[in-house]
Formats: sequence, structure tokens, C-alpha cells
Amino acid sequence: MIKTVSIIIPVFNEEKNIPLLYAEIKSAISKANNYEFEIIFVNDGSRDQSLLELQKLEEKDASVKIIDFSRNFGKEMATTAGINNCQSDACIIMDGDLQHPAEKIVDFLAKWEEGGEVIIGVRRKSRSEGLIKKVGSYFFYKIINIISETKITPNTTDFRLLDR
Repeated sequence: MIKTVSIIIPVFNEEKNIPLLYAEIKSAISKANNYEFEIIFVNDGSRDQSLLELQKLEEKDASVKIIDFSRNFGKEMATTAGINNCQSDACIIMDGDLQHPAEKIVDFLAKWEEGGEVIIGVRRKSRSEGLIKKVGSYFFYKIINIISETKITPNTTDFRLLDR
């Protein structure tokens, strides 16, 4: 049985990134033959030509779906809308700004097939992270893990797979 996967991408003023991201995703998922994919873009009130770029993709690719917000509600609401509108066996959430490497989708799927229900991308190191941010982040995770019952892995990202 072919499993279905939704790729959910919140978009805010990403008109230049959309065609590049779409190409990266299509290249990555072409290597995953045992799945049926849909790509759900959530336009979070973009003020540029993001919606037009998304509509171009939707016209040429039936797997592309668009949710269009009337105004900017924020990334979390856009992500939630995407999750609420997918019917797949799993969803993969990634940013529209090309920070999450689409080629990792295949790795996420492999971990899912091994039984993982939530697979989270962890950043090894940030290219633009300065010393103050590194120190602040280190102490944030130390303190939060001391006071919280739920341990948080440092440097986790929004790039993740969620099993239905």
C-alpha cells in the first residue's frame, strides 16, 4: 500500500524562494517512489507576489495545494492550518525560506519507516550564529531542561515529520 505524505510550507513574502524550494522538494521526493505526495503551501498574508508564484505551481502540478490567509496570522497559525487540512499518513513541515534542506525528506521518511512518529531536524551549527547567541542558547537549554519535566533537545528546528 502506498503511503501518503503532505509537505506543509508556511509562506510569508517568499516570492523569489518559492520556485527554488518547489524544485528542491520535487527533486527530493522523486527519490521516494513508495509514497504519494501533496505539497500544501499556506500563504500567510504575503504582501509580495508569493500568491501569484504559488498559483503558477498549482496550475501545472495537481499535487500543489494552496491555503491563502487574508492577512498575516503568523507562522504557527499557518502551520496549524496546513496540518488541519492534510489527510495524509504523515506530514512534513518545512520553512519557505530555503533554510531546511529538502534532501533530508528521504532521511525523515526512512526514520518514519523504522517506527518514528515524530522526527525533528536538529541543526548542527548555525552559519550566522554569533558568540552571544551561542552562549545565550546554551544557557537557555540548560535552564529549561533543569526546570522542565520534558527535556528539550538543543538546536531543534521546525523541520519535522509528524505521523498521523
